[in-house]
Amino acid sequence: MPHANTSVSILGLGAMGGVLARTLMQAGCAVTVWNRNAERATPLVEAGATLAGDVQTALLASDLTIICMIDKLACETVLHSLGPSLDLGARTIVNMSTGTVEDVVRLAGWADEHNARYLDAGILCYPKDIGAAKTAILYSGSPEAWHSHQPTLKILAGNPRYLGADPKSCTPAYLALYAFYFGAFAAWLEGAVLAASAGVSVDAFKHLSSIMTDMLVDGIATAADRITHDNYSGEQASVDVHVAGQEVVLDALTSANVPHASTDAYLAYCRMAQAAGMGEQDIAALYKAMHPEHRPA
Repeated sequence: MPHANTSVSILGLGAMGGVLARTLMQAGCAVTVWNRNAERATPLVEAGATLAGDVQTALLASDLTIICMIDKLACETVLHSLGPSLDLGARTIVNMSTGTVEDVVRLAGWADEHNARYLDAGILCYPKDIGAAKTAILYSGSPEAWHSHQPTLKILAGNPRYLGADPKSCTPAYLALYAFYFGAFAAWLEGAVLAASAGVSVDAFKHLSSIMTDMLVDGIATAADRITHDNYSGEQASVDVHVAGQEVVLDALTSANVPHASTDAYLAYCRMAQAAGMGEQDIAALYKAMHPEHRPA
């Protein structure tokens, strides 16, 4: 179990970085902090953190450094301010900032050049859920770093997922999950506004929504199984049936003057499948219609 002898540095003390630091401190870790605006560190220092005067001091203060900045380009700017001769002595850098795969390649290369082990990471929650048993953070990169620091990282998220040794694995999976989440959230908002037009309160719609979230979980499992086994038989409800149903949904949204971008997108994907001759297949066939390897040239 991590304790005061477990040292962690945090670079970046925004809404998320500050919570990461405080959560580790509450678990008994010795935390060193650095931020471009040092004033943000004041409450953490008052609570027992050590303020590093510069980035190099922060990196050398701990076996594990977590970077949580606005994006990976900001991280790169900060790290490239250090001299080329810096040797980090096989310390671990975990980068929890958002960015592209190209950013990851450059940052992992920087870590390798400076004798550091690199883990890329993606936080799948808001700050309020850091430290919870159900919270997930994705990781990929150095297996040695992952195995060495997993107990400490589990303080921040009790449900971490390690995706393997390739540091490039985390970012696409992280972005894909958020694409799913915010697409679903936008659709929920459309539904909530449409329901409100019929006098159903947001609170009442919230409680009704569990019917569909349960159905969504089952639908994802069924679709994944069909895609894995290349079974697109349309005996449950074909793409054509879904199009007919969603056109009614679209008409209701339009009649109530409710924005319908997510419904438009879903219908567009369904029609893409129809155009590819998949109208009689199960709705999971949308995966084939959307996937670049399956789409007609």
